[in-house]
Amino acid sequence: MLKLTSFISLLFLTIIFLSACDRDRNHPGHSYFPDMVKSRAYESYSENPNFADSTSARLPVNGTIPRGIIPFDFEKTLEDRALAGQIFFNPQKMKLKDVKEGKELYKVFCYNCHGLKGNGMGYLFTSDRFTYQPASLISDKMMNAPRGEFFHVITLGYGIMGAHGSQITPEDRWKIIEYIKVKLQGKKLGERTISVIDDSPKESIADFEARLSKLYPNQKGVGPVKSLSLETINNKMAEEGQKIYKQMCSSCHKPTKRYIGPAPIGILERRTPEWVMNMILNPKEMVAKDPIAKELLGRYISPMADQNLSEEEARKVLEYFRTLK
Repeated sequence: MLKLTSFISLLFLTIIFLSACDRDRNHPGHSYFPDMVKSRAYESYSENPNFADSTSARLPVNGTIPRGIIPFDFEKTLEDRALAGQIFFNPQKMKLKDVKEGKELYKVFCYNCHGLKGNGMGYLFTSDRFTYQPASLISDKMMNAPRGEFFHVITLGYGIMGAHGSQITPEDRWKIIEYIKVKLQGKKLGERTISVIDDSPKESIADFEARLSKLYPNQKGVGPVKSLSLETINNKMAEEGQKIYKQMCSSCHKPTKRYIGPAPIGILERRTPEWVMNMILNPKEMVAKDPIAKELLGRYISPMADQNLSEEEARKVLEYFRTLK
């Protein structure tokens, strides 16, 4: 009787065990504590009916500062990068233990792009997962760049490098910089140097655009759009274009102010509609062959990303640009 009871108990446990398993990884089994499996809160990238734009991930309230974060009042421009190198210094005295900790932080945040030796040969580039080679941190330019410029770039990003200010605390940013300077570049611990090379733009944005307009009037660019006539603004098309812009373009462009790339406000006062369309549809060839696109790359550093928009989608984005004031 005891053996029979044990057999039945074992059989019962086996059935429970097997029923709790599933070969479908999307449905791995039964959840006995669903509150721990399925979040009651909205996920970061899920739709949220509580907000007008249906986005769950929200920007911080204007003017608020996260605890432990010191405001960094610089813009993401070449001018401000150069200025940071002149006036921004580490407020703390660095020690060798900070360099050691900086090495570990560098491995977490930096080496996949810049490589363990800092030569720009990180895995993302050598594996062809990244088409543009990251900067070499041991080049002459980077060797001469002061710590303030490094802090500016890590915080706000530069060119194709994204901003890491929200991921790395100011204290840890300085540790990474000290590791780069001391171990990768062979500089003295805690040096306070300023840049000996001023590579900030010598033209204001207004002068830059005025020169382009004079040198390349009525430039239509390189791409599929040869001729385009604009009529009265189509508001429905513009609304659809705004949605596409928010989804595909807003990570690099702000509608009314300079960001990673130039602001599209007033773009049709500076460029032809054909040029704008071709820049959206054919950015790689534009940068290689179009003189305006080449100048823009030199000014803004970041190459225009190809978002694979259709000609119809690009036209809607252009219509949205026409509404910006």
